[in-house]
Amino acid sequence: MANKTGFCPLAQEDNAYYSHILGITVNWIIIFIGLPGIITAIYVLQRLVKVDHEAPVFLINLLVSDLFQIAITVVFSLSRFFDQTAPVSVAARCISRAIVRLGITASLGFMVCISVERYLTVAYPIWYRNHRTVKCYIVMSLCVWVISALYALLDFILVQDLQESQEVFSVILLTPALPLIVFWVLTHKALKHCRSIQRDESRRIMGTLGLVLGIYMVLFLPFCIRNLYYILASVNKQHTSHDPSLVVTMALTYLSPLADPFLYIFMRRDITNIIGISLCFGRLFRRARSEEESRQTTHI
Repeated sequence: MANKTGFCPLAQEDNAYYSHILGITVNWIIIFIGLPGIITAIYVLQRLVKVDHEAPVFLINLLVSDLFQIAITVVFSLSRFFDQTAPVSVAARCISRAIVRLGITASLGFMVCISVERYLTVAYPIWYRNHRTVKCYIVMSLCVWVISALYALLDFILVQDLQESQEVFSVILLTPALPLIVFWVLTHKALKHCRSIQRDESRRIMGTLGLVLGIYMVLFLPFCIRNLYYILASVNKQHTSHDPSLVVTMALTYLSPLADPFLYIFMRRDITNIIGISLCFGRLFRRARSEEESRQTTHI
């Protein structure tokens, strides 16, 4: 996979996104907004584990995979200020690109795990409680990380062409679509026939699954559709790497660390209380504002 300089040629071609103004803007947004959000969510989850002794393992792993993506985003953002052709810079960007593949693939894997877990809590609650062990969580998490690392490693070693790498990556990103949709539908049907789960709990479960599916369809699916369209249309590879649609769809994909912390909010048992308090504060604010305006009108 080496070029004349002995390093990965894909890192140089990735500049179509990372040198674009949209890519640069998204990168800094992820660093300054996504990084504090991810760290805060992980810290709060750690505190909740100490209090409740119940860890949302898949969500924690999802946030950790986001940290991988954000950390590598820093590398790509700072590399613009150094010699792009230097062997060290090319090697660093190539390795970083493989780690980004690892982080995104692991994120999708844990999104599917969250969907499966929500479905089991509704359809098979007794079986789920009996088999919900730390060992099971660890094994499933390790499987996701190993599969993601294996794909990233094979992509790093075997694939030499950027377009071919994007095509394979698009197929990988497309695989969670069916499981996410199926478990959303199955969970919705199971909740209709389940009498033991309260309405607030049902809304929380469907809100979590809806957010997972929404994140996937808005942020990941456009990249898949765009690349698969170019594959089926047999568009010249030289034109696809500089197409603005590539920059836009890649930007959406890399924005996922900004959306994932919201899963923590929807998975909290007191989500209805949080929403209720927010609505209450909103009504109080509007009432105080209307009273202030009426007093000003009276004085006039």
